Amino acid sequence: MPVLGALWRGEIDAVEFHVDGGYRFVVHRNVFRTLRGSSAAGDVCVAFAEAHGDAFLAAAAARIASAPSETTRAFHLNSRQVRRAMEGAPSVDSGLTEPGPR
Repeated sequence: MPVLGALWRGEIDAVEFHVDGGYRFVVHRNVFRTLRGSSAAGDVCVAFAEAHGDAFLAAAAARIASAPSETTRAFHLNSRQVRRAMEGAPSVDSGLTEPGPR
């Protein structure tokens, strides 16, 4: 079962997923190229995000915690943020454990 419920958004060339009651995250294809070491089709990017769902959720939690405004609901994640979460660097735990409703 998918951890993130991620989907490919071809019109913006990115993976999108939603967490914790409506926060929207977008991860551009170039992030996956950096993390994987090679370019990838959309379905490969989605599969990578799902395979590393815990890291993407940790990166999302850290990004929400660092938001300058509590009303911000849409974010981009970059390769540095995801890599930090993948390497197990300390991150903020806001309780994000599963996708929120879309």
